[in-house]
Amino acid sequence: MSEAAAAPEEGEASPNFPPFPAEELEGPPEGSRKRPRTADFSDDELWRDADDHRSSKRRSGSHDVLFRILVPSMQIGRVIGKEGSRIRRIREETQATIKIADAVSRHEERVIIISSRDDDSEVSYAERALYHIAKEILKDNDDAVESSKVSAGHGAANMIRLLIAGSQAGCLIGISGKSIENIRNSSGATISILAQNQLPSCASAHESDRLVQVSGNVPEVLKALEIIGPKLRENPPKKVISIRPAYSVSSAHANPSYPAPSSAEHVTSEMMISEAFVGGLIGKQGYNISRIRNESGATIKVTGGRGEKDQRQILFGGSAQQVALAKELVERCIYSQLSPQGGH
Repeated sequence: MSEAAAAPEEGEASPNFPPFPAEELEGPPEGSRKRPRTADFSDDELWRDADDHRSSKRRSGSHDVLFRILVPSMQIGRVIGKEGSRIRRIREETQATIKIADAVSRHEERVIIISSRDDDSEVSYAERALYHIAKEILKDNDDAVESSKVSAGHGAANMIRLLIAGSQAGCLIGISGKSIENIRNSSGATISILAQNQLPSCASAHESDRLVQVSGNVPEVLKALEIIGPKLRENPPKKVISIRPAYSVSSAHANPSYPAPSSAEHVTSEMMISEAFVGGLIGKQGYNISRIRNESGATIKVTGGRGEKDQRQILFGGSAQQVALAKELVERCIYSQLSPQGGH
């Protein structure tokens, strides 16, 4: 999908989101460094279910609320909008600080860094921006986000990927996995926290990071974020994470500690498989192939064979390691279909 196709027109209606009073949207007086007060969302229907998961005490002003959400490069236009109109509107409506890091490589995901100061409000600016951006990512072209349609350009059907500090993983997992199980049951979403060796290259600046994947129907994914956001807010990273992207979109000088990989490192490969295995490889609503994409980090496309009616071509792209893992996972999927107990 091109960015132009995904971008909204000026004046596009905002997603269904609790509005700020007009005077707060205008922001503080010019020259003032004081932020406008946060609206009271204690009775906000959108967040009422998430209130049960919040701590009764806030560490007012003690830290920044920070989220990092991953967006496939081909979908970043959905968030930015035509001439930056959409991300500008999100900033104005949520009052959060939003920065977009450059892609580490042409085929890599982009990191959107969302932050705001913590205060006594029930819903922080950053939480609202996280929810707002997630709705934009989950849109299928111009259809309503609540339609729950699969977005073909994303790495998986209705999936949101968050980077968190390693020290925050415990608050989501809980003792004996009880916390993450409660989030799954409350939202209906599928939630997984990947191991450090499964991090995308865009997370290389923070070696202790973990990757949280949330997938399911659109309402389920958004419901899960309503619960996850407050938990991360109440359990900030133990180490300071800079809100300045390692690859800044506004600077021509990337952080020298983390040089971007050369495009020469991107490799491609192909595989021919029988037409009979394609359905099992793709899975219901693309679940199987989406899982392989996410676990390997590689791009995978299924195309028609080269004149062979009973053969299909699988195209892989990514680093050599990503491609090798993707091919191995595809082979496992095919092998499982050959086994009497296999199948997806």
